[in-house]
Amino acid sequence: MPAIKRYAPTLVVLHWLLAIAIFAAFVMGAFVLEDMKNDVPEKLQLLKLHVIGGISILVLTIIRLIVRIKTDKPAPVVTDNPTMDKLGTSVQHLLYVLTFLAAFSGMALALKADLMNILFRNVGTLPESFEGIAVHGVHGAMAAALILFTLVHIAGALKHQFVLKNNMLDRMKLGK
Repeated sequence: MPAIKRYAPTLVVLHWLLAIAIFAAFVMGAFVLEDMKNDVPEKLQLLKLHVIGGISILVLTIIRLIVRIKTDKPAPVVTDNPTMDKLGTSVQHLLYVLTFLAAFSGMALALKADLMNILFRNVGTLPESFEGIAVHGVHGAMAAALILFTLVHIAGALKHQFVLKNNMLDRMKLGK
């Protein structure tokens, strides 16, 4: 049986969907919502989108993890630097952990601020600020760490593709 050279199409699609969704949620949270006062009427709709996006990211990540466990995958990439190989694997695992931590801290923030009632039932009002809610800082820190390690992941993939020239990106694309 020939060696598997690519990830399953479902994993590839989920990988790229999650990359886009995580980046969009981070931009929305850090650069749009963070600087917007809670009494601005548009904030409710944008916050609703952010919450729905966060829940979607969590669900897609769980699905991706299950599909990853249940499907065949290519052998790990091995270079002449075992330390860097282990670091690459560790970063991939850390991305899952940070995704879960960002989602769970976002859920904790939503519970603490009663966002589900405010955003989806039109019951109550947003707090004057989220800054007074401790888990708000945790959520921001987890999201920032997730983006930082995503950039490390991208840098590693680009190094494999263009410096080591081992066609690493072929593993994460659709087609033959």
